[in-house]
Amino acid sequence: MAEQDCNAKVEAKEVTGSAVRRIKVSYARTFPDYEQIPSLAMKGKWLAEAGFDTGTVVDMRVMKGCLVLTVRPPEPEEPELMKSLRQVCKFSARKQRQVQAFINIVGARRVRG
Repeated sequence: MAEQDCNAKVEAKEVTGSAVRRIKVSYARTFPDYEQIPSLAMKGKWLAEAGFDTGTVVDMRVMKGCLVLTVRPPEPEEPELMKSLRQVCKFSARKQRQVQAFINIVGARRVRG
């Protein structure tokens, strides 16, 4: 058999004494036909300790027999100019993106020049 040469460092640390949590798939009902559908409920201080505090936006990767939850990095704060424009001009979302793109281009030229 050939030997494996692996330099990977595993730095994932358990947040609590037990990283394995056991929960049971329950059900919820849909409206208006009241069909039963699978449901999961997670709660506990261990969620906050693992980085899933109240209000955290989470991405879920779904695979057969596996759910992977990861914390989404916070969105960059909106520039003050865009906040002001939104209040005064009431631009559509498309127009706001165009204005933001223009500001980014002008800002990039300003940094280089």
